[in-house]
Amino acid sequence: MAKKKVKKSRKVKRSSSKKNKIGLVLKNLFLFIILFVLSLVLYNASSNELLSNLFWILALITGFVSLAFLIAWLVFIILRYSNK
Repeated sequence: MAKKKVKKSRKVKRSSSKKNKIGLVLKNLFLFIILFVLSLVLYNASSNELLSNLFWILALITGFVSLAFLIAWLVFIILRYSNK
């Protein structure tokens, strides 16, 4: 009779703490704010209509994403102070 192979289960440690998540959210927030400001500057500087529309759409998208990261950062801050 053949022996069955038994797979050992591995335990995975979750190393994502709240400080790591807050740092990641802040890093992405600053990145998207910089991209938002850069796209607004390029929107105002461009004279071509196609590029102007492209930079405006890019500014809208990065603005909404940075707003989402701002809300996520505020939620993490509220959760940190509500647990204490």
